[in-house]
Amino acid sequence: MRFYQFLLPFESLTIPTNLTYSEVWQKLDKIIDPPQTFSMALQFQKSHKPYQGRLSGNTFQIRRTISFYSRNSFLPQITGEISPQPFGCSLKLRMNLHQAVMVFMIVWMSVPASMGLLSLLVWLVDRSVGLIFLPLLGMCIFTWFLSLICFKIEAIKDIKFFSDKFS
Repeated sequence: MRFYQFLLPFESLTIPTNLTYSEVWQKLDKIIDPPQTFSMALQFQKSHKPYQGRLSGNTFQIRRTISFYSRNSFLPQITGEISPQPFGCSLKLRMNLHQAVMVFMIVWMSVPASMGLLSLLVWLVDRSVGLIFLPLLGMCIFTWFLSLICFKIEAIKDIKFFSDKFS
């Protein structure tokens, strides 16, 4: 496993299986509902399938279905590909945060991060200023760590589900 995978909300996984392409596709079809629109989500209907998203050809884009009351911004967005092999198939999964969540986190944390770095530079020039940069940079590190841990906890659930289902 590469070092940067520990630092970023990202997971990559390849699951080899003895199932044929059509068997894998049928299993995926049984666990994936079409994506819900906002109006469908407001009706508080519980989906019977654990994932929702799109299957098209040998690729799919899905996310785990959770209740309307427990929205989770750090839920992994899963992009997958079914690759035929000589003896079965392999299922390649890539999990990362939703792009809107990533953009929001970067924009939201850019203000305290830039103020913290500026305060650090001022402190390096004049030590009488104080250590005001510590809470600002600490807030950035805490937010990064919180998002990373929340993402990894959810990704472990998805990895376990797909490993159990297709191994």
